Amino acid sequence: MRTKLGVLAVATTALAGGVLTQTSQAEASTPGVVVDSLSVSAVSNGQSKATATVHSAKTIKLQALTVAVRSANGGNFDFPGATAPTLGTRPTAFTSGSRAFPAGTYTYYVAYKFHDRWHSVSPVKSFTAGSTSGTGAPVTPTPTATPTSTPASTPSSTPASTPASTPTPSASSSAPSTGAMPVGIGGTWHQVFGDEFNGTSLDGSKWNANWFGCSGCVTKPVNSAEASAYSPSQVSVAGGALHLNLKQQSTTVAGKTYPYVSGLVNSNGKAQFTYGAFEARIYTPSSGSQMANWPQFWADGQNWPTDGELDVMEGLGGSACYHFHSTAGGPGGCASGNYSGGWHTFGAEWKQGSVTYYYDGKQVGQITSGITSSPMYLILNNGINPDHSGTNVAPADMTVDYVRVWQH
Repeated sequence: MRTKLGVLAVATTALAGGVLTQTSQAEASTPGVVVDSLSVSAVSNGQSKATATVHSAKTIKLQALTVAVRSANGGNFDFPGATAPTLGTRPTAFTSGSRAFPAGTYTYYVAYKFHDRWHSVSPVKSFTAGSTSGTGAPVTPTPTATPTSTPASTPSSTPASTPASTPTPSASSSAPSTGAMPVGIGGTWHQVFGDEFNGTSLDGSKWNANWFGCSGCVTKPVNSAEASAYSPSQVSVAGGALHLNLKQQSTTVAGKTYPYVSGLVNSNGKAQFTYGAFEARIYTPSSGSQMANWPQFWADGQNWPTDGELDVMEGLGGSACYHFHSTAGGPGGCASGNYSGGWHTFGAEWKQGSVTYYYDGKQVGQITSGITSSPMYLILNNGINPDHSGTNVAPADMTVDYVRVWQH
């Protein structure tokens, strides 16, 4: 990323047998939330959404309300669009954002946050996502799991509004696990960092909202090939996702004017890692059947290129590509297939002597030369390169469902 010229939800405890566990005595004193109805339906293009109506015995202001979804192996597939309603005795309707599901069977239920604690509510229902040729699958309701009659156990992890401890290169624990494992990457993993972006603003304990500048400042691009400055105003969290918005607007930084302004987040000074599995679920801007602009998910060391640069994914000339930069060079490649439009998972396993890249759970490449071992921090940015004019689009929103890091 730094020198290339023209050429990157609410997590809850897994269900045991589809049945929610009993609440603790402290949780039982929480004003109860009752689910009047709950369903999942297909919308279009392999996407589905959830609808629910809920009420409570007395007026209660929730910090968040969502529909949580778990795969058969406990993976987190929550619907986006968490809200913060005030409930009363009259039913309140909730409609989630839409998302796609890989083929499989899932359980789903209402979850809410109150007094900084997450609670899940019966009934627990199920649906099956069938095989399709696209990135997602339509859903078919299946018989419900046996529900409990009271609010269920506190989720094992909370959204981004609850800061996790800062991971270090040798961290053995930090952010609570979502229960999800890296897509397509085998082995035994422990999650050390994650952000599900289920809050209403960027978690400042995990991210900076520009490129090496003071808090709130508009900063220069990462490198001279980019045409956009980076502003915290172009970074937002809403609907269960991080939004990095690119727009055409002349922006002057340090005496130089750029034709665009966009969004970037990085974890420098807050979280860095040596080795592990890195993954993000991203909806990139598209230009026809190609990936638009220069969206990127990458990691970088403090002393470039000596400490290395790991490009998990970057859109180059319409394709999704990967690289590893060091003093030995910048080998890499681009994945075959169409990664424009729709949600895709982009991941990489970095270990001593190699980095292996996985897109939507399939290995797309491996680099075994020049692999460094210095710690790196994470970066996501929605860049634009004027040399890629054939695929450039503005305005454009790069949307991130989650970012997760695991280590052995």
